[in-house]
Amino acid sequence: MEKVINPVKLFPPKFRSFLKASKQQKYLYYVNKGGRGSGKSSDVAMDIILDMMEKPINALAIRKVDNTLEGSVYSQLLWAIDQLQVSHLWKANKSPLKLTFLPRGNEILFRGAQDPARIKSIKSPKFPLTLLWIEELAEFKTEDEVTTIINSILRGKLDGGLKYKVHFTYNPPKRKQSWVNKRFETSMLPDNTFVLHSDYRDNPFIADEFIEEAEEAKRRNEFKYRWEYLGEPIGSGVVPFSNLEFRKITDEEYNHFDNIKQGMDFGYATDPLAFVRCHYDRKRRTLYLMDELYQVKLSNREAAEWIKKKGYTDFEVVCDSAEPKSINELKSEHGIRRATGAKKGPGSVEHGEKWLDDLEAIVIDPNRTPNAAREFENIDYQTDRDGNPKPKLEDKDNHIIDALRYALEGEMSNKRAFISGVNAW
Repeated sequence: MEKVINPVKLFPPKFRSFLKASKQQKYLYYVNKGGRGSGKSSDVAMDIILDMMEKPINALAIRKVDNTLEGSVYSQLLWAIDQLQVSHLWKANKSPLKLTFLPRGNEILFRGAQDPARIKSIKSPKFPLTLLWIEELAEFKTEDEVTTIINSILRGKLDGGLKYKVHFTYNPPKRKQSWVNKRFETSMLPDNTFVLHSDYRDNPFIADEFIEEAEEAKRRNEFKYRWEYLGEPIGSGVVPFSNLEFRKITDEEYNHFDNIKQGMDFGYATDPLAFVRCHYDRKRRTLYLMDELYQVKLSNREAAEWIKKKGYTDFEVVCDSAEPKSINELKSEHGIRRATGAKKGPGSVEHGEKWLDDLEAIVIDPNRTPNAAREFENIDYQTDRDGNPKPKLEDKDNHIIDALRYALEGEMSNKRAFISGVNAW
């Protein structure tokens, strides 16, 4: 590798963990996300230039649309070359966009992703294409679009100790239900993924005028500030379940749970059947999620077999009473004798959600109940046509949450008049 200025000096302290992980090639995916002015794209650009100078590889930089390439990833990489004081070692082409490391001849190519065929057709005969940067990841509407691009790159087996590396940079979308937020705003990251969140306060090179602008935005509208400048996916602007505690529930804790509650939300085709088992500590007003069943196209018979195999016939299972036939089937045909229907009444949904939100803590171990963790992390309030939040959660991807409301209805302190048979849930 050509001698360059010590890159550690150029990386702000916040980004040095990223530099170290990238250098050690520990991961496949390197995710740098956050607010405006954090410097995330600049630091990724420097890391890519360092990799290109060190290894016999080619790289590909992608934006959703072609005409955004020159003013973003191309300019960022040129800036990185200048910062590393190695401009004399690089050749820049504008038509087509390309950067070439002259001592070896390996290249950084640039493509827009509006035509996936252009990416599939990229040929790299002399050096393997192992390095991919997708800037502004949130511009892609679906995860499938991105997966198609990645699969076009991760094709051949690499020799000589080389490894594939994929960089994602983006500002998190406001909506928590965005696929990008669901994938990377989570406590359940896969082992092959490194995520670093940063904002302008982590960038020592940010202009004073930018900081003044950010502080003024905070004064005018704190929620907007948190989204644009801190990179928080604020959703409707009001955070449901600020009492979530994601951590390991030890076997010792688990074995002492005794106030067991169980609930089931029926589903089959597109909606999953969701069963949840939990412990409620009344004294501390803390809920612990113990186990779950979550699967589409799961019959009542198969669910009952799972419950019996787990030994969960020891406590009542409170089910969605909108399906009395399913409840009767569980009891009379499949041996779940303690299956019962949840009580229903006007306002019961909002009441159950508020009760859960008012607990001191909802403790979730993502290894024990991964779908519960995902639902609680991603759920948001419904909004009216003007974007103002309603006092009710979105009615989608909330099957475990519904099952918990059924399970805990007997614990809810407000003994309001539930009207049997009214389908309020």
